[in-house]
Amino acid sequence: MKRGLLLICLMLFIFPSIVQAKTVELESVEALIERADGKPVVIMYWATWCDTCLSDLSELEEFHAAAGKKVNVYSINATKSERSEKQVKAFVQKSALQVPVYLDTEGAVAHQFRQVAVPFTIIVNESGKQRVIPGPVTKKQLEEWVK
Repeated sequence: MKRGLLLICLMLFIFPSIVQAKTVELESVEALIERADGKPVVIMYWATWCDTCLSDLSELEEFHAAAGKKVNVYSINATKSERSEKQVKAFVQKSALQVPVYLDTEGAVAHQFRQVAVPFTIIVNESGKQRVIPGPVTKKQLEEWVK
């Protein structure tokens, strides 16, 4: 986790003009997938209190930087499980995440994909086939899954 946060801080120092991600309330996962324009989609579901999630966010940031515009990458915060929406927004700002962060204030995404734990990752290939991966993922795994 420290390595990932150090990498993010270093990137911000080297590339200060990078635009930071903002938090947006989630319409639906389907809306994110529909905007994919035929490209693969990677969505990570996470929470600020989950150490594994924070490590996964670092992996997702690395994957996002490497994939460029070839893959649509998003993150969805399990906002319903957090202390407050304000806390999540402060975390996102402090962390300087580049991956867009959507807020699941009702817990609808976890319910929709029948997941009871965080993190989990949703991969959608070019043909629209969805795969849900419970637990942690690495940049290397993400690269293999979206091939």
